[in-house]
This record gives sequence, C-alpha cells and structure tokens, in this order.
Amino acid sequence: MRILLYGGTFDPPHNGHLNNIRAAAARICPDLVVVMPAGLSPFKQKTAAPAALRLEMCRCFGALVQQSSGGIPRLEVSGWEMEQAQQGKRNYSVLTLEMLRNTYPGAELYLAVGSDMLLSFDGWHRWQDILRIAHLVVVSRNIGDDPMLHAKASELDPAGDRILFAPVEALPMASSQLRARLQAGDSCEAELPETVRQVIRRERLYRD
Repeated sequence: MRILLYGGTFDPPHNGHLNNIRAAAARICPDLVVVMPAGLSPFKQKTAAPAALRLEMCRCFGALVQQSSGGIPRLEVSGWEMEQAQQGKRNYSVLTLEMLRNTYPGAELYLAVGSDMLLSFDGWHRWQDILRIAHLVVVSRNIGDDPMLHAKASELDPAGDRILFAPVEALPMASSQLRARLQAGDSCEAELPETVRQVIRRERLYRD
C-alpha cells in the first residue's frame, strides 16, 4: 500500500494545492492520499481561519479529485495535527509520518513537498528520520528552479533513492496573497474552488 501525505496550513486551500496533489499522485500512484491541515500551537503563529473551518475547506479536495481523471482512488482529510495542537503538543512532520506508519504497518509512505520546502529541508526537525520513514515527492512551484532543486536533493540524499520529482505545470499562487485579495473584496474565483469560496462567504472569512 502506498500512502501520500500532503500537509499545509491551507488558509485557504486553493487550486495550487490541488494541482500539487494531482502531480504528486501521478508520480507515485498512491492507494491513499492523506491531506493534513496543520494544527498550530497557541504559543505559535495563528492562522486567519479557525482550525475547524480550514478542515472543512480542505474537504473540497476529495470531491474535486473524484471528478477528475487524476488517478487518485482515495483521498482523506485528517484533523490529527489539529487535535495534537489542541492538546498543546507541537506539530512536526516526522511525528505525523510516525503516526501513519503505526496506523498502516508495512505501507510505503511518501511526503509531498514544494520546492521551497526542499531547499530548507535540512532545517526541519529530525529531517534524517523523515527520509528514513518516507520518500519525498517534490513538486515545483517555480518555473526554472530544477538545477537548484536537484543539487539540493543530491546533498540531502547522496544515494539518490529517497527524493523523487513530480513534473507539474507551475501555478504560482500563495494563500497569503489570496487572503489579501479576499480582504480587498476580490472573489478569487480563478484560484479558489467554489466549495471553498462558499465557506469563506458564509463565515465572512479574511475580512477585517
């Protein structure tokens, strides 16, 4: 069984996230994709949208991948990291991967990351353990950054068997920019799935 983990703050989730999920899934053909919204400790930076609403908005991914021919047989949205944060525990990707390894014994684990994350990956908590537990699947957010990415991958993984690259058409968009546009009254129709925009309108998110 192959499991692909895709995490993030998702504040809000947007089509760039969905694009990355599809690209990473096309690269490894997982049996299960787990979308994991980050849970932030009260002592850390806060999100603009509450955890429960970020979780609700992320559920749009399940419906959207089922409507496409992206080769994703099953997608689940997990609130595990949010539950950890509510208990005052710190959130690290290695702990999430260890949880998945215990939940699905014998499964092959893959962690999808953006190119910016790969470049700073050796600053992650227990990054060597992450590479022992899971393969990285790198999806590029920036056109033309491949030489830098491959050099970093060789540095992190000299054997060349733990870091994979997923070809993807770059969709440069960031949640922080979308929040600013939403605050200014832009609907961001091209960047946000309709189900996400429905939650934003209903809850009046990202407004002063």
